[in-house]
Amino acid sequence: MVELLVQTQIAAVLIAFARIGTALIFLPGLGEMRIPGRHRLALGLILSLGLMPAIPVTPPEQTAQLALLLAREALIGLYIGAGARILFAALQALGAFIANVTSLSSALAAGDTGYEGSTAITSLLTMAGLALLFATDSHHLMLRGLFLSYELIPAGWLPLSDLTGQIARLVARSFYIAALMGAPFFLLAVVLNLGLGLANRVMPSMPVFFVAGPVNIALGLGLLMLASPAILAWFSDDFARFFLELRP
Repeated sequence: MVELLVQTQIAAVLIAFARIGTALIFLPGLGEMRIPGRHRLALGLILSLGLMPAIPVTPPEQTAQLALLLAREALIGLYIGAGARILFAALQALGAFIANVTSLSSALAAGDTGYEGSTAITSLLTMAGLALLFATDSHHLMLRGLFLSYELIPAGWLPLSDLTGQIARLVARSFYIAALMGAPFFLLAVVLNLGLGLANRVMPSMPVFFVAGPVNIALGLGLLMLASPAILAWFSDDFARFFLELRP
């Protein structure tokens, strides 16, 4: 009897860990590459043990059914973690766009939220976004969303078509956010290059490339300084909305 109870509890922890642990691999702030893998696994195990008594999970008796349930829960965790990461990628896309517009795309820096390199502006925006997540307690909101996801998607139920469509909408939303927040920089680039082109027509001897570079960088960084509070505030609200929707 005791052995059966222990097996049931272990299976319940594994089921909870399949969703929570998989999500923690991708969640911004909690699943960054700078955090060692063993620490992320330990955090996922601790959260699974803490949330397991409150999670409505009934382990199946057969091993095949348990393996299928674990696979479904892992896919749901992948959706939650990857969905949050897709939204966070809006800051990366915006940083790359601003760097190209302001002629700073060659100012490369180490990637802070991925294994690939990035521009200095991208690293600045992503680090500011991560700091904002913890400063506004959005990491608590992520954990709350993981717990409430069991009310929206109970254990054992996998609406694969709905999740696939939601991921596609999140990708579109991420690009929309990046494009909308980058619109002032695009307008700046159009106006600046148009003005320099007209100036070159009036004064053919003017060294346009030597003048355009410093002016473009100065105006771009000045606009970034003015727009960054609104950019980060909008991103924080949109990011929080994703986890607030993980409930009925």
